[in-house]
Amino acid sequence: MGANEIKRNRRQGSKLNNQKDKYLFEKFEVLETLKKDEFTSVYLANHIFLGKKIILKTLDSVNLSDPTILERFKREAKILAKLDHPNIIKVLDFGMFREHFYISFEHFESRNLRQVLKSNTLSIEQKLSIVVQMFKGLAYAHKNSIVHRDLKPENILINDRYHLKIADFGLALTSEENLVTNKSSIVGTPSYMSPEQIRGEQLTNQSDLFSGGIVAFEIFAGKNPFVGQDLNSTINNILTFDDENFNSQLAGLPSHYQTAVRSLLKKSLRSRADSAETVLNILGVTIDKQTEVVSQNNFTLRKLLPVFAILVIAALLFFIYHFSTNSTSNATNENAPIIDTAKSSNADDNNLTKNTDELKSSQNKNEREDSGQISDPIVVNSENLQVNNSNNKTIPSNVPGKLTIECLPWADVYIDGKKIDTTPLEQPIRFLPGEYELKLVHPDFPVYTQKISIRPDEFELLEVNLFDIYGFLECQIYPWGEILLNGNSFGQTPFRRPISLKPGKYKLSISNPNFETFTTQIEIKKSDTLIFKYNFIQK
Repeated sequence: MGANEIKRNRRQGSKLNNQKDKYLFEKFEVLETLKKDEFTSVYLANHIFLGKKIILKTLDSVNLSDPTILERFKREAKILAKLDHPNIIKVLDFGMFREHFYISFEHFESRNLRQVLKSNTLSIEQKLSIVVQMFKGLAYAHKNSIVHRDLKPENILINDRYHLKIADFGLALTSEENLVTNKSSIVGTPSYMSPEQIRGEQLTNQSDLFSGGIVAFEIFAGKNPFVGQDLNSTINNILTFDDENFNSQLAGLPSHYQTAVRSLLKKSLRSRADSAETVLNILGVTIDKQTEVVSQNNFTLRKLLPVFAILVIAALLFFIYHFSTNSTSNATNENAPIIDTAKSSNADDNNLTKNTDELKSSQNKNEREDSGQISDPIVVNSENLQVNNSNNKTIPSNVPGKLTIECLPWADVYIDGKKIDTTPLEQPIRFLPGEYELKLVHPDFPVYTQKISIRPDEFELLEVNLFDIYGFLECQIYPWGEILLNGNSFGQTPFRRPISLKPGKYKLSISNPNFETFTTQIEIKKSDTLIFKYNFIQK
């Protein structure tokens, strides 16, 4: 049974270093040892369940002299698991096996940027492409409230086609963590640190941008502008450099590139570029909104974005035309369309169902909208609505109110069955006063439903975190199995990501035509992940 297997995995076993079997943790076939020291190992391995090559990092947690190493290992796994972007190395899975913690990464055949720069064969176009990709990756990490803290050429990987991925988030911090570092315990690589990082001050996205500016300078100039004869002189160069005098070192770089690097290498945070998007705009690159929304589990959807973009534009054009007749009697100085509850109909609900079904049919079986008992939407109390307008004067009943929605990771917004927009919203949605049904649709979560009440000339904010509302089920089945919950099939393992579910009890069935079907009862808890293991062979 799965429970027995979990128990077996917790027993103390022999040291990994003494293990002669080439299979590690019952699911990795070691192909090559890439790096090995007293506590950590890095392997090129075959993931038996996924059937693909991966990079496996392991850590012996028993004999560590510094317990923070284990915490750093765990932090890296948790942080990377949140990120899914073409310019960031992806974590496939992680966990503990006996006394070892492990992380499996995607296998990205590449060299680090340091090695690429040493070859000195990059064209100007290739250099620009590398810089743009680096800041796109940073922009995505920062949108997910993650500061890398150790951006340098060694942590930037580039393949033969000059596709870039940022790696090694072992020192990264999330916005929930304390970003103030004791000066005696500064972490990072000094020659790529920002002045505030060296001083042990609070770190922000702009700290990464300064490091990115050093890397960008080095890509074109061939050297780090701050490296001195020793560590102390290097640190002193960063803390004391003159912004204006430094500009002379940028001579010879393309003009817009000079502007970008100049905006990055500022000692003062107020003078420094405020975001990676700002840098990309200087370089003449814009980030498509659809590809930059926060998404933990959005690989399939990203493939379909061109199609969705066309549908969204068409829907918005229709929406603007359809409701424009209502704006005459309620004219204001704002151009956004006003939503009127009278325009809603049962047909609109049918459209939502149809659109949702089409979206789900494009996903794997385990990436779909739940049905039956599982799919009942969670209705959140109106306590989540924060009314910001405290004006008590009498307001005409036909004056529109406003609603803005902040949803993590992201969602398509439906009002009374009509798709209005996709979060993050560029501007608040304007409504005529009345009652509306709001639905937030994400391909990896059950549909979220909320009744909202709009009052004249009032602004309301709705904050929804889907990760906190639902629970998750991760199935580790050997050799494989079809997962059914309350009789509904979620597809065959292995899954790329856990299944998101409403909190509650479920009847779990695991079937494989070569074995007897296994059935049990499980309970899913809000914002928690249940890891269920079952081995048909060792049952």
